[in-house]
Amino acid sequence: MLIAVRIWVLLSALLVSAGWILSAFDALNRTGYIVFFSLAAAAVICWWRKTAWRPRQDLATAAHKFFGRFKRAAPRLFLSLALMSFCGGALYVSTDGDAMAYRIPRVLHWLAHEQWHWIHTLDFRMNIAGCGYEWLSTPLILFTSTDRFVFIINWISYLLLPGLLFSVFIRLGVRRGVAWWWMWLVSSGWCYALQAGSTHNDSFATIYALAAVDLALRAKEKKCVTDAWLAMLAAALLTGTKQTCLPLAALWLIATWPNNRLLFSRPKTSGAVVGLSLLVSALPGMIANIQHLGSWGGNPEMLPGNLNSPIWGIMGNSFCLTIQNLLPPFFPWADAWNASMRHFLQTPIGQHFSAFEAFGHVRHSVSDNSAGIGLGIGLLLLISLAAAGWRQRTGVPRAAELSIRAEKPAQVLRLTPWLLLLLFMAKVGTFENARQLSPYYVFLFPALLVMPALEILRRKTWWQSLLLLVMLGTAVMLATSRSRPLFPAQTLLAHFQNKYPQSERVAKMAKSYALPSAYANNRNLFLKSIPPGESEVGFATTFGGSEVGLWLPLGRPGVERVLPEDNADQLRREQIHYVVVDDLTLIAQEKTLAQWLVQYHGELIDQRAFYEDPYRPPVGLYLVHLL
Repeated sequence: MLIAVRIWVLLSALLVSAGWILSAFDALNRTGYIVFFSLAAAAVICWWRKTAWRPRQDLATAAHKFFGRFKRAAPRLFLSLALMSFCGGALYVSTDGDAMAYRIPRVLHWLAHEQWHWIHTLDFRMNIAGCGYEWLSTPLILFTSTDRFVFIINWISYLLLPGLLFSVFIRLGVRRGVAWWWMWLVSSGWCYALQAGSTHNDSFATIYALAAVDLALRAKEKKCVTDAWLAMLAAALLTGTKQTCLPLAALWLIATWPNNRLLFSRPKTSGAVVGLSLLVSALPGMIANIQHLGSWGGNPEMLPGNLNSPIWGIMGNSFCLTIQNLLPPFFPWADAWNASMRHFLQTPIGQHFSAFEAFGHVRHSVSDNSAGIGLGIGLLLLISLAAAGWRQRTGVPRAAELSIRAEKPAQVLRLTPWLLLLLFMAKVGTFENARQLSPYYVFLFPALLVMPALEILRRKTWWQSLLLLVMLGTAVMLATSRSRPLFPAQTLLAHFQNKYPQSERVAKMAKSYALPSAYANNRNLFLKSIPPGESEVGFATTFGGSEVGLWLPLGRPGVERVLPEDNADQLRREQIHYVVVDDLTLIAQEKTLAQWLVQYHGELIDQRAFYEDPYRPPVGLYLVHLL
């Protein structure tokens, strides 16, 4: 596991640094990547020849040892979750709204210009968001001409999760037996398992956070400066993923502080690692934001859910995060609930939570777009703590009275995540922030799992059965996911619709499970309607998620965002003769399609319906030829 984590951190640092370096030379293309990878491979070969390090065991022995770990039920269930996640990601196109709206489109814009650049767009997220995940996905998209394989990034990260959890848990004072069971349970959390086959970048950052702490603590134990350097890189990669991950860098700082003498023992190499860490961190993005917006994180008025009142933020998030994490897999009363939340916001008390992007809003079903740690884990944690507390009150047998031999840094590392959670709740009020909290959840458990009575509880058959039942529930969630169902959902629901044509519930389920095919049908938007030879196509949108269908497969005309201030003459000077307009733009500009056509002197050529949400009307897309 440790070797895999080290390789993943190094590979991630290589890919992120490649993106920035190649952009600096206007070489963000296949040739640039081939040259960069060739130089990196040469460096690895030179290091391999000079170093005395070799694998401790041959491949056959390592494989036998690896598969031997899956003899028990919990590891086998995790392996099943991983395989199910892979199948879902391989079978279906991504339906992740954020990835479709700005994360994948921004990569396509960079590749079209062969460098990172500030994109001409109304969607500020395409410019101010962290670039870490995108730099890992860029070569995948470039060399495959599709985004179908981007989920591999999340899936590899998911495979590393249990081992890292176990290593961090035991180093923070959790007993090995307790850590073994909980590493499988926490890895089955909905936010981790559901996102393993998706293109989200929330749970993806968890590996960097765990690796930063684990490698820093290992460096102190083994006096290994290499692990200290890798921990620094992991922390830097964490900050470059999302701005909400920045506070977690404090955990790395606490864990690595005792290693300062170790780092100074190799000043030249440590200085080089510091430079590389700054390059792969959030710093380049912050500098760009300051240059273009005057603020490292983007203008505050741009950011929905940016809370100004810490007290009301903590109170509001205490409610929202609890609701989102305890929401059942299917919640048919979502419409009534959301209506009551909108009414609450009109009350004197509710107005204090108006800064939230969508206070208390929930979906009809839990998906990778909304999942937190999960109802099952939340309930089992409460049951475990209650049972352990009762057992300790009645007296713990001496065999279980094991002292927690945790040094002061470990004690601080158990407490600090809860303080960071308060900081998160005080500042972040975005929609469905339970999934954004994914990198935080794993660090909240050690403070709770150090209870001595949990060592006895984990031996109980009833508790182990409950844990396996929770993991099995996650498998059911993966199999029935509306984004990536692992059963013939549309065929079965079509049968039930024919059998029960008046059933509203069946109709809603059919509409929900139609989302993957709706996204798949929009992969080649207006492919036959746009004449060959066009170099660029305009796209007039605000926050729409249909742009990827205009780019892929790569080799089609490039896409240039059209803003309200861009007039027809300007577009023609830029050799843009065709523009795709969506309903979101018409609504924002308070125009009808006919008025837009008159303003830009265009004629309607083709139109499509794009489904972004099964419970909302489709967004109309109109292909316009500028006359």
